[in-house]
Amino acid sequence: MHSQPLKVDYRSIIDKYIKNPLTHHIYLVHVSLVTARALKIARGLSLTEEQMQFIEEASMLHDIGIIKVDDEELGCTGKLDYVCHGTEGRKILEAEGLPLHALVAERHTGVGIPKEDIIKDNLPLPHRDMLAISIEEKIIAWADLFYSKNPRKLFIEKTMNHAYNSIASFGESHKKIFKEWEAMFAKYH
Repeated sequence: MHSQPLKVDYRSIIDKYIKNPLTHHIYLVHVSLVTARALKIARGLSLTEEQMQFIEEASMLHDIGIIKVDDEELGCTGKLDYVCHGTEGRKILEAEGLPLHALVAERHTGVGIPKEDIIKDNLPLPHRDMLAISIEEKIIAWADLFYSKNPRKLFIEKTMNHAYNSIASFGESHKKIFKEWEAMFAKYH
């Protein structure tokens, strides 16, 4: 007999960690938009119900690590650089017993952060690849490229060109991944 995996109560996790009302509002708007886009792509690709459930949960939790960063505009009063929100999200979600959701949190930034970029750019991150591997990780990272957490741009969907240009500045390997994902996902949104 096939059993559906237990649903993760992502709202209770969000409420547990994100206490500041401004941050909570920005967070919920952003992740809801990302989740809607990711699920639309997943439906277009005819993914399974289990994959759709995971995408919903992981999309809603992918930015949980922002609570550890220093970003006044987002109401975040942590001590870390913004680039650390992925690894911090991984730690939080692993502590919540969600190792696969944790990988999404760590790997969703841009089109991923390769170990060589972390070292070359002296980023305050562990020296390991943080690249989307599974189809679910790729869909969520792709959907995230089109929405900002900037309070003045929360509801503004980026165009394909704007999303591409923001990735292109990181180099050829990032442009290549963007174009691969565009070919896989763009027709579904």
